[in-house]
Amino acid sequence: MTTKLKNKEQTSNPMVAIAADPTKTTFSFRDVIEEGSPIDTWAESVCREKRVVSKEDVIAHLEDLEFRRKSIDEGILRRAHHALYLLLADCLALATLAADSDPDSVRNGAVDDFLKSRSIGIDSAEPLFARVVAAVFGKVHPTRVSSYRTVLLAASAEEITPAELPAWIEKQGGIQAIRVSKGRSSSQEQYEMMKLTRSYLLERGNVATLRCDELSKQTSIESNNREVVLVATKKPDGTFLVHAVVEEAAAVDKAMAAYRDKNLDAIKEFKIELKYRPGLRAA
Repeated sequence: MTTKLKNKEQTSNPMVAIAADPTKTTFSFRDVIEEGSPIDTWAESVCREKRVVSKEDVIAHLEDLEFRRKSIDEGILRRAHHALYLLLADCLALATLAADSDPDSVRNGAVDDFLKSRSIGIDSAEPLFARVVAAVFGKVHPTRVSSYRTVLLAASAEEITPAELPAWIEKQGGIQAIRVSKGRSSSQEQYEMMKLTRSYLLERGNVATLRCDELSKQTSIESNNREVVLVATKKPDGTFLVHAVVEEAAAVDKAMAAYRDKNLDAIKEFKIELKYRPGLRAA
């Protein structure tokens, strides 16, 4: 299309028409949305007609933009979101198909073969619904796939059926709201479990006391009264040869997580015990 601005001719690239009717001289907003027809912007029409805009013009244009935004929110986006929710419902239905319909668990092998045929790498130990989502959505942005997996995991935890899933997602505020909510909840649970693990270790007391100037030189003053990780080698006679000390929080958290997983039952019992010992550190 061609526009004029201050008597200088300027050319801008028009939108590509998908199904525009060549007999039309003007196009409605519905034409643009549903057919991809080209349309002048408001600013281009102002320049072409050499108009001087007024405050009323701008307000009227903003009202029009507001109306178009509502049309998108309540029409195109809502239909697109609902179509996505239905797709996720089908993913959930496939992953939760009754055992009577799949007594030989052929789904697992079929899903893995499909993933392999599409060159999509995912651990075969992942839950079936996670592998189904990966198979359906392929190599899209990892954050999107992660969000969809979070939604199905949350729905499964609340025993939401595939038929109920679309309405449930809308009630929760959409996929993004579920992702943020469940992510925050998961992070809080992990933080609380880490605190509990530390309290459990402190409650058990020390198994050994070690004082070494060489190890102290490897750490900063910020690590005083905080947990660190010792790198050591165990000898056949039971002797531990300590080589280094690591104070970085990430290393400590990983070591704590490994200890927690190994002693999970004892830590859970300790959590129950805390209910009757309110004066304890982790209470």
